[in-house]
Amino acid sequence: MPAQGCVVAHGMPTAAASSARQTLVRLAPIVVFAACAGSPPLAPAARPNAGPTISLQENWHAKVLVERDDSIILTLPSGNRQLQQFHRSAAFTLGVAGDGTVSLRLDSLTMRPPGEGGHATPLRAVWTGRADDPQVVAFRVSAGGSFADELTAVVRNLLPRFPAGGAHAQTTWTDSAAGRVRVDIFTAKERRVATWTAGTLRHDANGTSLTLQVRENYEQLGRGSQGGQSMTMTSQGRRSGIYYSTVGGRLTSAELTDSTIMLISLPDTRQVVPTLRFGRASVRFIPISRDSSE
Repeated sequence: MPAQGCVVAHGMPTAAASSARQTLVRLAPIVVFAACAGSPPLAPAARPNAGPTISLQENWHAKVLVERDDSIILTLPSGNRQLQQFHRSAAFTLGVAGDGTVSLRLDSLTMRPPGEGGHATPLRAVWTGRADDPQVVAFRVSAGGSFADELTAVVRNLLPRFPAGGAHAQTTWTDSAAGRVRVDIFTAKERRVATWTAGTLRHDANGTSLTLQVRENYEQLGRGSQGGQSMTMTSQGRRSGIYYSTVGGRLTSAELTDSTIMLISLPDTRQVVPTLRFGRASVRFIPISRDSSE
């Protein structure tokens, strides 16, 4: 049986506000939290002559540059459709300690359009945890308040989840999670399954490298309220990505995509707001010395 734990699924949340005749829906970056136990993904059996074991390199530091675009399509109760688009650029400093503990410090963040609600950019917020831990609570943020919490899902997916004991080229492994999560105003039950595949080793002038691909499916069912109005939510999502790594476990870049179908129901008014979201992120890892990361 796959190990059970917690996982982050990210997207854009929906916040509905009712007026005298129509419910309007606005969106902001999604936050998914969980508080349940989990186990790292198990290592697949190595094939004969499978080559070196690959895991995230310890005692490694890098700048992580992230560019993410989200498009949201809302179908309002009136039947009209509303398109919302967001862009975020962020820079983090990544540190991997000798025991495999990971830290990610936010150095800069810009958003288009600018964030609403008077949120301050949570510079110097630091997330710490382990990349091979499927629990959401494995990555905790030390500062920045609720706005920094909104970035936790993005941070969690910057790194691949290597199996316990590392991976080998041309192997596949899976991990799964189930538990209670917080999705914006909703308390939900979430289930997800991810399949990881390590590609073949490639040799060139820069050394030996390989790709790590992930395909993840998740579903959520929850309830919440806003302004005294109760709501229910169901969603299904899919995330896929490809990470580029050296054979020594240093990441160089990643390309991530995700899509979510969410249905928000307002029982009191019998209104339903279907929501579609599509996201794409590009990530670059630039090695730095340990001194420059402090």
